[in-house]
Amino acid sequence: MADPAERAERAVSTLMRLAISLVMPLWALAMLILGIRNMSGWWIGCGLVVGATAMLFFVGSPLTDPIFKDRRL
Repeated sequence: MADPAERAERAVSTLMRLAISLVMPLWALAMLILGIRNMSGWWIGCGLVVGATAMLFFVGSPLTDPIFKDRRL
């Protein structure tokens, strides 16, 4: 059985992963909107790269194991 410090560490780690997995796609969407509104290829490119990275983090996250456990990409 894990002691309280280990449980707290796991909880903080899970919350940080969840926060990052929520913030990165929002940031990518914001950059895409900026790029489309200002007709800036730089913002569109950055938004696509950050969005692709966010998708990799999402698929590789242990929080998504129940979803992708038996599937192969």
